[in-house]
Amino acid sequence: MTDVPRPATAQLLDLAVVSRPDWSVDQLRDVLAQARTEGMTWGRVLVAVAQLIADPDAEPPDLLAAHPEPWRQRRRLPAPETAHRGAAAVRAALHTESD
Repeated sequence: MTDVPRPATAQLLDLAVVSRPDWSVDQLRDVLAQARTEGMTWGRVLVAVAQLIADPDAEPPDLLAAHPEPWRQRRRLPAPETAHRGAAAVRAALHTESD
């Protein structure tokens, strides 16, 4: 099985240099390395950097904020009845017998 998309860090850095001359290429290289070390896939890095390049207010460190925390990826979604139990508890708390 091939690794698709294939990492192309040098080409991505070249694009950033041309597109965002206000960025430090060294800083972006460091941020890319940190993101990959933290487990961000190449596809996610590619999309996130493209979004940052398009945002005039973005900076390279913003890439790290785009990576979700690992606990969010492993967390199970609550069962549908959880919301119903919570709503019932709120109603019970609002409507006490002393009202």
